[in-house]
Amino acid sequence: MKKALIALIILVSLVSSAFAQENPYSSLLDQISKNSADIKTLQSNQANLYLKIEDLLVKYGELKGRIDDLARKIESIQANSGASPEIKEQLNKLQAEVNALKQQISAQPMQTSQTSATQSPTISPEDAEFKKAKALFDAKEYNQAIKAFTNFQKTYKNSKYNDQVLYYIADSYYNLKIYDKAIINFDQIVNTYPKSKFASMAMLKEGLSFINLGDKIDGRFLLEKVIKTYPNSPEAKQAKVYLEKTK
Repeated sequence: MKKALIALIILVSLVSSAFAQENPYSSLLDQISKNSADIKTLQSNQANLYLKIEDLLVKYGELKGRIDDLARKIESIQANSGASPEIKEQLNKLQAEVNALKQQISAQPMQTSQTSATQSPTISPEDAEFKKAKALFDAKEYNQAIKAFTNFQKTYKNSKYNDQVLYYIADSYYNLKIYDKAIINFDQIVNTYPKSKFASMAMLKEGLSFINLGDKIDGRFLLEKVIKTYPNSPEAKQAKVYLEKTK
């Protein structure tokens, strides 16, 4: 009996060893594990590339906005001033700054590719989406910015950017001279986020929107409210100027 038991134990041991060596699932599991690791690496690389592109778009939008502002200043000086030496000097300085900004835009892709090997973005998808929408706003693509910010609101309902998103939507409508929709969004900022740094700007532009629609009573009321609510803000100073103009 003891010999039979020993023989059985040896047989079971040999079968187990053979199964472990010839297990057809072992190599398959190893391959699945390797493929999963490769997929994660690929996803990470794609995400990093996407974030680099979004960062470049933001920088491009900011530089383009500055160039547009400088171009307007040059046109204004040319239209309202003579060709005195002082004016020519100002124009030359502005034009030099415009040329410098254009060079930055041209050099940006090269700089990005040079630093991509050493820099690893840590920006979240939420931050990336916000920057993408903000870049459209900075580039004065207001209709596209409204769509991008609206989609952001749907995706990130409890975002830290909610007050900013509302403001940029409102300001996009304001710049498009769609004042009724601008008023709705500016008013939502004032009532929902009264302590936001965008609240004073929203109240000021809400008042200006009413004035642009021909409603000076409500417009002046809001401008006066800006002065009372945010007395030390830049918007309070602007409100005083507009109140003088609308007497």
